[in-house]
Amino acid sequence: MYQNRRRFVKSLVAGGLFGVSAPRIAAAAPDRRKTTSGPRSRRRLNVLLLLTDDHGAHLECLGTRGIRTPHTTRLAAEGTLFRNAFSTCASCAPARSGILTGMYPHSNGHWRNTRTPTLPGEDGDYGPDSKYAKGEPVGVHDDIPTLIELLNGAGYVTGITQKFHLSPVWKYPFARRMGAGSDPKSHARAARDFFEGCGDKPFFLMANIGNTHRPFRPHIVDIEGAPVSPEAIEVPPNMPDTGLMRKDLAEYLAAVQCADACAGAVLSELRKSGGYQNTLIIFTGDQGYCYHRAKATAYDAGIRVPMIISGPGVEKGIESSDLASHVDLLPTILDWLSIDVPRLVQGTSLRPILENRPDRTWRRWLFAEHNAHGPNPLAYYPIRSVFDGRLHYLRNLMPERCWEGQPESLLAARQLPAEIRFAGPADAFPGKQWDNHSYEAAVRARDEYPVQYGLLKKTFKRPAEELYDLHQDPYEIWNLADDAQYSGHLERLRGALDQWMRVTKDPGLKVRDVPRRKG
Repeated sequence: MYQNRRRFVKSLVAGGLFGVSAPRIAAAAPDRRKTTSGPRSRRRLNVLLLLTDDHGAHLECLGTRGIRTPHTTRLAAEGTLFRNAFSTCASCAPARSGILTGMYPHSNGHWRNTRTPTLPGEDGDYGPDSKYAKGEPVGVHDDIPTLIELLNGAGYVTGITQKFHLSPVWKYPFARRMGAGSDPKSHARAARDFFEGCGDKPFFLMANIGNTHRPFRPHIVDIEGAPVSPEAIEVPPNMPDTGLMRKDLAEYLAAVQCADACAGAVLSELRKSGGYQNTLIIFTGDQGYCYHRAKATAYDAGIRVPMIISGPGVEKGIESSDLASHVDLLPTILDWLSIDVPRLVQGTSLRPILENRPDRTWRRWLFAEHNAHGPNPLAYYPIRSVFDGRLHYLRNLMPERCWEGQPESLLAARQLPAEIRFAGPADAFPGKQWDNHSYEAAVRARDEYPVQYGLLKKTFKRPAEELYDLHQDPYEIWNLADDAQYSGHLERLRGALDQWMRVTKDPGLKVRDVPRRKG
């Protein structure tokens, strides 16, 4: 869906798809203190982070067929649209930890999903003595500052809506916590209350939008515009093009339209508050969409996300192909606000790209990981990946963990057998609770679409290494790891991943054995 390469306004190809420098993979990034390059308004800037849930790179401005997402289209026209933006990890909590620490999950300690309160919750739920703090051993290390701690210390009013999913809870001391639901009106109310409560103080609002999380139908609400027609959409070639598959994808894309409407409602309230022109606005998804070989994996469909940034000083109508990671958001925000960037941060400020200043030293490699979607030991399946703008290399650290059963056997099961939890989250497989029909579509069409059925089976039995040429095979159908023509590329990407794992002190298979550092 996102492979339609039509230009939005104009292209930014600073450094091209391939960088020209050595990998920028320092474990402790240099102390880029107050790296502003121009005058700032005397009025302190605000930050609005619009974060969608399980939302791949599917927007009208990214070329997705059959949908209308006017609010993100307008936002892209007012700023920079990233075509190569990625999550650090395709599970909700680790992905969000990467955004709010500027570090990879294996480095910050939050390497898997964790249990947290439901917003808004009670104040006692968010303290160091709460059941959520004491009962959850996984989370960001005490000595790593989160964006919320840093902004609170700088005098910002911090707020969060709709979803928390951050651990330990007390490392994210938001001043305001608000429910928001799935309706644009409820998001507007929460945003309005927050903006009004800030007075003249600068603010940071993390507006979470959950419409794109399964099940989709409860999150598809009445909005302006035509509904998504199953006949008008594009079915990715790694999925069978059947009526059932189109129906499921159309529901996902309808949820994308609703998420766009919710984002638009928040942006409308920001305009009404008078703060729009003084706010750095970031729109992105926490991870890719919920299908097999997507969410809770390191495949491209799991880690590629939409990302748009606009605000004072951001060039308008720019489209960038530079490799951008969620670890870059914290240093970008702090850079824009003239706040010191902690030395442990592993990302790099996106400011040169946002100001349309070509940076030929920009990163050559993009790294991501996955470890486990939840605490069940049977869900543990560590993966590491590196992408250079064309070639995507994945290393499955536990290839011996596999399931030899037949996909058909799961259709009649009331719940997933425990031994296949490594293959992905429960919502990517059959189950009434999640209303997922994509798995069933692939099984039912196995004779007509044997390649797509084969990909489904490979979800349960993966090789130690995978290599995909996204220029030739954007949906990662053909594994080239054993192709002699790609042996040089394979060695190069292996080396880059090995170096990154060494420098970031990645425990690899032993990541679950590293205790959370406590103060």
